[in-house]
Amino acid sequence: MSSSTPACARPPPRSATSRSSSSHSTWPGSISPGRASVSSTELLQAVEGLKEPRRLSHQVSALLAAEIVSGRIAVGQAFPSSEDIVARFGVSRTVARETAQALAMLGLVRVQHGKRTEVCPEDEWDILSSVVQEAMRREGKAEPLLRDLYEFRLLIEPQAAAWMAVYGSDEDAARLGELAATMERLTGKDVSVPDLMDADRSFHDLVAGASENRVLAAVSRDIREVISTLWGLSTLGTAGARHVAEQHRTIAEAVERRDPAAAMAAMRDHLTWAAKADLHGLGGPSEMRFAEGTASG
Repeated sequence: MSSSTPACARPPPRSATSRSSSSHSTWPGSISPGRASVSSTELLQAVEGLKEPRRLSHQVSALLAAEIVSGRIAVGQAFPSSEDIVARFGVSRTVARETAQALAMLGLVRVQHGKRTEVCPEDEWDILSSVVQEAMRREGKAEPLLRDLYEFRLLIEPQAAAWMAVYGSDEDAARLGELAATMERLTGKDVSVPDLMDADRSFHDLVAGASENRVLAAVSRDIREVISTLWGLSTLGTAGARHVAEQHRTIAEAVERRDPAAAMAAMRDHLTWAAKADLHGLGGPSEMRFAEGTASG
């Protein structure tokens, strides 16, 4: 199958979200200038809504990541020392060190031996990590991340669907149809969004894996995990769920017919609709950049 890669029409760069550059906040007495002091008990209670709080250092990392993402601890500002973290959260020095190391691994802070630990610029953050994702979600910054993710998915997943139609096995094509049927069964009167999203994830993982491109499959899997983290905000109703199921049925049927052009178009239409629906649900603008030849209306 021969195909050409369409050029992308890009509007002027969107301005980055402004971040506080103040370096006057104190630690551990307050979180930011003009903000009332928050007790360590209240901060630790805030982590209860996070997914998979595996260990204490993970919980503290999640709280401090939210402080960084929000700008309350600004880029270039000194990050709390181990002693500050111990005093603030009532944890051991070992947990405090693990917290700083974990945030450094995520690109949120830069640990410099003999010097103060500083907060890193946003372009160094590992936005595919669950800690950063949860922090962005909790701080109301999920919309730009979700928009970027959908723009990237629109670049790779339609092509993956086309490749599956050409190279995928008969068993994989049949399995895709079964997953579409599962999604249809889940769109009854009482829609189970978590179950529907599980089936959706399996559907897209299968498409990526059956594309016979290992890099695409690995990247797609990581992106799906990011979107799963953000799906906690979904308010998908019965009508929307049925539309999602119908779109997946269309993709599956195109793959089963071994029609790469139809599979590509169906996947593109689905992702375009899903992006606008999810971004609207977050209350943010649904502005998307589309490659030439894709529907943007």
